[in-house]
Amino acid sequence: MSVADVKYKELIRLIHKEGDWDRDEPCDVRAKYADGSPAYSKGVFGVQIKFNEGELPLLTCKKVFTKTAINEMICIWVKQTNVIQDFRDMGVNAWNEWELPDGTMGLSYGAQLQKGNKNQVDELLNNIMENWTSRRLMTSFWDFENVDKKSLQECAWATNWRVRQGKLDLILISRSSDVGLGLVWNWFQYSVLQHVIAHVSGLDVGTFTHQIGDAHYYDRHEDILLKQLDLPEYDEPHLYIRENLRDFYDLKAEDVEVVNYKHGDYLKMEIAI
Repeated sequence: MSVADVKYKELIRLIHKEGDWDRDEPCDVRAKYADGSPAYSKGVFGVQIKFNEGELPLLTCKKVFTKTAINEMICIWVKQTNVIQDFRDMGVNAWNEWELPDGTMGLSYGAQLQKGNKNQVDELLNNIMENWTSRRLMTSFWDFENVDKKSLQECAWATNWRVRQGKLDLILISRSSDVGLGLVWNWFQYSVLQHVIAHVSGLDVGTFTHQIGDAHYYDRHEDILLKQLDLPEYDEPHLYIRENLRDFYDLKAEDVEVVNYKHGDYLKMEIAI
């Protein structure tokens, strides 16, 4: 049985039982569906979900498009692009609704990783190798000065890493997490990022922790998610990185193999924009 399914279903139950609806608030919600209707959400605040060494945070009770999730991570972390067409060229269409007239998502995600002569990914990789006892192995997409120059404020906005006993631990920090859609991808793709960085750094993979501010699901997702609680779960798959991958920036989706991934059907849900 997949640990990810257990923890995911526990989170759905928590939100369903203890969450609050924002439709009860005396103000309009920001998010909308494609038809213009308000996308109301029910959520809890302050959640931490931890996966131990050897546990892969990939759902089996429903299908996750693993290659697409990996390609999205590559666009942000390897290509470091904010151009929407670059995502489409990699088969990633999740960002089409946030495309600005200049073809970008503004100063969001990949645009935040390199500023001037500083590159956050380079600094992270170098410090993991050369200064691994540091407590400052971090990256951040938060940019208060330019927040109005983004088509969206990053949900998964920071990472915090630690090297101990030859293992690389990762904390992913999200200000907000759409449990029906975004969280599922974030769990898997950031675990892949952790596996790849550990691999090119000569380290084993340690724990993966997701720290969430507002964990929520949308009103049009609720029935689907509650039905998902009763869907069967399958054995946990395994993740392998191509042995001769040595440079992080050479990463391609084909370098990542998900072995024995048995899963349920794909469950379509509307995107709240």
